[in-house]
Amino acid sequence: MSVKYRLVKKKNLGKDQDAVPEKMYAQPVYMELVSFESLLDEIVEAGIPTNQVKGVIDRMNYLIRKHLAAGRRVQFGEFGNFRYGVGSSGSATEEDFGPDMIRTPRIVFSPGALLRKAKQDAKFERFAFVVNDSGTTGGGGEEERPGEL
Repeated sequence: MSVKYRLVKKKNLGKDQDAVPEKMYAQPVYMELVSFESLLDEIVEAGIPTNQVKGVIDRMNYLIRKHLAAGRRVQFGEFGNFRYGVGSSGSATEEDFGPDMIRTPRIVFSPGALLRKAKQDAKFERFAFVVNDSGTTGGGGEEERPGEL
């Protein structure tokens, strides 16, 4: 299998933007969303009851949040690690800096070895648009958003 992509024209932010103001860039085309329930069904096929899987995931979500709030990094087995990523406004001196200058933190996920390998093994295939009866193209799999045209 391969990851489908389409080409979109966007503003060129590179050093050659004067000569080439716009360039074509790859954008993934997501075919469908795999729901949590679908994942649960696939896990149940391995013989683990749904309520146990849900219970473990709910508890892990709670524990990851708890440990992040305490300033810890959290290793989630072979899945990967979670940590807060923090940014702030700057101040001229230490005395001028206050905690209110810190922006809302991001949760940063660093994938484990198996997911890093999945990134390396990714194969790409250009998505073939289908022309429908009205003459328009379709099949993009996601809606157009401003700034992505």
